[in-house]
Amino acid sequence: MKKDRLFISLIIPYYPNMFSTFYTLEIIKEVSQAAIKEDADLLVETNWRMSGISGLLFADMMGNEAAIKRARRRKLPYIILNYYDPKSKDNCIGIDNEKAAKEAVDYLIHAGHRCIATIIGKLNAQAGIQRLEGFKKALKARKIDLDKRYVVSGDWTRESGKEAMKKLLLLEKLPAAVFVAGDEMALGAMEATREAGLSIPGDISFVGFDNIPESNSPAASLTTVEQPFPDLARLGLQYLKRIIKRQLKPPAKILLDNTKLIKRKSVRKL
Repeated sequence: MKKDRLFISLIIPYYPNMFSTFYTLEIIKEVSQAAIKEDADLLVETNWRMSGISGLLFADMMGNEAAIKRARRRKLPYIILNYYDPKSKDNCIGIDNEKAAKEAVDYLIHAGHRCIATIIGKLNAQAGIQRLEGFKKALKARKIDLDKRYVVSGDWTRESGKEAMKKLLLLEKLPAAVFVAGDEMALGAMEATREAGLSIPGDISFVGFDNIPESNSPAASLTTVEQPFPDLARLGLQYLKRIIKRQLKPPAKILLDNTKLIKRKSVRKL
């Protein structure tokens, strides 16, 4: 490795089945491609141990809190992906989850739906909090009352989406549409709906978030929000490079608002 060549460590916090999740695989792929273009060497770690690195890319705030504190103490250049806090002193880049969620729910409302439920992700993650807020704002803007019975929780996994949907299916009045904060949960929710003898979108419409490959399968054809992972990785690495070379004074903050609603066949127009 050349002395002037950047050596970047991508830190992905460990959790079970992490390398089978869409987010982890996309981040590794896109950051690797960005590193090649920026002529940088890349190391992927689940726990920051390597010394002699130029800078750190954290795949998320959640699960990396202790390592981020170490980076701050050591004054090592770093940037947090998939996270945005305008008030913190952290370098960060994320998407506008709230805006994207609101646009997804607006699409359901414009299709004629007013009885809309949501399956939310964990609220210890920024994405979970912001996507729920976007859901609420969409309803409020259209003067649709928020019924707490139509807000159920998952943990981003397919099984949790299925169990959350089963709770909604027990309600006396079923929702006409469901906004699900993650595609894995959405696929589980759709499975529970079909197992209950209901059709999609004939009986219940669905919109997800992430645009994982399976959401485009003929069986799912899920309308969903696509995240700009290539931009997240490319800009994250470019800004980190500028911080390392002292061309940019921290804190660097980038909020991406170029999510895209991918319209498929899971939403019925009333």
